[in-house]
Amino acid sequence: MEEKLKARAAAIAEALKEIKDGMIIGYGSGTTIRQLTPELKKFIEENELDLSFIPSSIQSKELLLSHGMKIVTLDEFPQPDLVIDSFDQTDEAGNVIKGGGGALLREKVLAQSAKKVIYMGDFLKLSKKLNKPVPLEILEYAYPYVKLVLESWGMRLSPRISEGKLGPIITENGNVLADVNAGEIMDPEELDEKLRYVSGILETGIFPRYADIIIIGYPDGRVERISVNRKKVL
Repeated sequence: MEEKLKARAAAIAEALKEIKDGMIIGYGSGTTIRQLTPELKKFIEENELDLSFIPSSIQSKELLLSHGMKIVTLDEFPQPDLVIDSFDQTDEAGNVIKGGGGALLREKVLAQSAKKVIYMGDFLKLSKKLNKPVPLEILEYAYPYVKLVLESWGMRLSPRISEGKLGPIITENGNVLADVNAGEIMDPEELDEKLRYVSGILETGIFPRYADIIIIGYPDGRVERISVNRKKVL
């Protein structure tokens, strides 16, 4: 655990270099973001920066507010200057699996809308091929049909269960959060499109080349910057 914290700290220090005064920043969710927030607060104060943030979840909103950060919305700023977020797994081409924190749909909206996207994580999350279960946000009404389709493809779908409540986790958008085990993912973009073609799957946790830079931190303080040929919409 100590190695992971040190590795994250190295990635965080590198990610902070991307922040400039006056930016509107989309803010991710997860344990790395939780570790980032106090360091970000210190960085803002030391450099006297004026920044505004668009949170991707209740968790990130509460983190930002608890540290005195200014919150704005996509209504006001539909194209943020920068997104800073973490991830669950990445390959060397910059394809990422996200959604461990359950905010994949909003995180994907922020990533597509931003002028620049930075993802950061520790060295244990770098893999030659993506193979972690893929988070899905599914319309509750369609869940039985989606399960039937994915199982017919040889995939195993499981609703995300919380220890704090009975039954599956419901996302902030009112949908079912689930995970599908698709094995080793040979073509992340193709699988993302295939899954989203199924009516009721609102979004997947596969982010094929959504970032400009992926920062990998190591326990000795080294960082690796993976430059990605980002797939842009805007």
